[in-house]
Amino acid sequence: MTFLLAMPMAVSAADPVKVGYVLPLSGSAAASIGQEFAKGAMLGARHVNEAGGIQALGGAEIQLVLTDSRGDPQVAMTEVERLITVERVPLLMGAFQSAVTLPATTVAERYGVPWIVDMAAEKSITERGFRYIFRPTQVPSSSNADSVVDFVVWIGEQTGRKAQTAAIVYENTDWGQDLANRLRQRFTEAGIRIVLDESYPPDSPNLRPLVLKLAAARADVISVTAYATDAIQIHSLIEQMGVNAMAVIGSGAGQVDATFVPSVGERGSNYVFSTNGWAGPASTIVGPFAERFWNDYIAAYGEEPVGEFPVVGYALMWLVKDVLERAGGADPDAIRDALASTEMRNNEVTRLLGYDIVFDATGQNQEKRFVMQQIKDGVYYTVWPEHVAVPGYEVVWPVPPWSDR
Repeated sequence: MTFLLAMPMAVSAADPVKVGYVLPLSGSAAASIGQEFAKGAMLGARHVNEAGGIQALGGAEIQLVLTDSRGDPQVAMTEVERLITVERVPLLMGAFQSAVTLPATTVAERYGVPWIVDMAAEKSITERGFRYIFRPTQVPSSSNADSVVDFVVWIGEQTGRKAQTAAIVYENTDWGQDLANRLRQRFTEAGIRIVLDESYPPDSPNLRPLVLKLAAARADVISVTAYATDAIQIHSLIEQMGVNAMAVIGSGAGQVDATFVPSVGERGSNYVFSTNGWAGPASTIVGPFAERFWNDYIAAYGEEPVGEFPVVGYALMWLVKDVLERAGGADPDAIRDALASTEMRNNEVTRLLGYDIVFDATGQNQEKRFVMQQIKDGVYYTVWPEHVAVPGYEVVWPVPPWSDR
């Protein structure tokens, strides 16, 4: 299923440059996140085109071609081949889920079409010796897990309330297992004993047995790696069953999804921690460029951007513009070479993201970092690292037991 960009674009005499964006827009637990990426990317393409398009190509517009993977690797591979051979796209993006991105990028590499990975975190995506795959706005899951453990150690030292035990629950996908492997290693190295290590199939209809195990484990810290549907169910059950812990920490997916707080409710989401790849509006919506993104997103979609997904979608369109300007055309090899030489430092786009974009020899941007946020009354407050923490907000650690909320 393909969706052409529906937002108005300025008329240009030059032929538009098609950019294929493969996303889970339906059919999976990640569909709501895919839609957030799409909203940000559509707005970004609109803003690039309204600003004159690609000047090196005579003002050519970006024509964003959104394609639904439905969260299915086989569907994604078929769609990628169609985008390359039928739509003739010279550049691809996506596909959020690691289990989809890994095989889909293999197709692009075989055809020699460059691919910008948005948020898929599986380590091997940029470690296969591929030449056409670049990951500017995500780092491997191990870095996400590092942020979880580093924060737990830091807050324990700051408050004098150190965690002694941890429970790890995660979906049994490439992404979930990769993150769990690193969490297991880092918690152990930090002297935090793991008392529950449990995976589950994504989109599970009944996770009550899993949460019963959490209740019995009595861990100080509970790490939950889940997309929205499962995260909502797990956190709702934690509230219903009164599972207490010093902290419940998400891994930057379901807990930062736009549907999480409305579905779990303020009481159930209060004090939940989650990593996030974006420090949030208090730290990054500064200056006309970022303010235009924020205000126009609200005007277009009737809601504020939640988490980094729409921010990444938006910023990637400006990266595409930068790359196409330097490539000077729509030749895939020229685009690939321009991507490899990218150095976006301290400009409006990187200030919105909160990090620079410079690729190493594998196509990985080493400048990306995760932050830790805590939810309070439906608002996400960045609490760590200290230099991006929201001024005036005092992190709640340990969180109060359910009986005191």
